[in-house]
Amino acid sequence: MNENELARKWALLEPEQRQRRRIDARVRGWLDASESSLTAQWLSLIKVHPVAVLSFAAVAACLVVVSTPLSWLARAVM
Repeated sequence: MNENELARKWALLEPEQRQRRRIDARVRGWLDASESSLTAQWLSLIKVHPVAVLSFAAVAACLVVVSTPLSWLARAVM
């Protein structure tokens, strides 16, 4: 591959102005969403997928219960 072929390939990958604006809007939306509080994210998840929230909460509770004896065992082995 020479420089001309590489330049042509890069031109194909280069987004147009409209595509750049759309990509920028999506990135800004993702950044804004990541700045929201954890509570707000959980509440929005409850509205959309209540069964998934209950499943996540059950798994988290099980992990808390199981992690304590596992940490004791890991400390005893070390």
